[in-house]
Amino acid sequence: MNSSFGKYLKKLRLSKNLSMADVFDQTGITNSRLSKLEHDQTIDPTISVICKLSKCYQVSVINIINETGMGIEKPTPLQHTSFLTSKELEVIQQIIDLFTKERWNIEV
Repeated sequence: MNSSFGKYLKKLRLSKNLSMADVFDQTGITNSRLSKLEHDQTIDPTISVICKLSKCYQVSVINIINETGMGIEKPTPLQHTSFLTSKELEVIQQIIDLFTKERWNIEV
């Protein structure tokens, strides 16, 4: 785990030179909500939020999960992604995107 969820999100946003307003325009996540996420004031963000930010920041959901240590305490199928090829990770991301789109009716 490299950093907290919030610190990682802020690092991603700044690395893309995006303001909170830019993120809102692309995701619909309010400045208030994003600020709470970036300051680790929101525990367990929804997968919908993670997927929206993943698309906005152009990183995979799996990368966000791995970089922030989410779910490490619980065994998950995403726990050993280091053994997967980049193509396998891409396919897993596409499956996650498909489920997310169907479940939360969001554009991915």
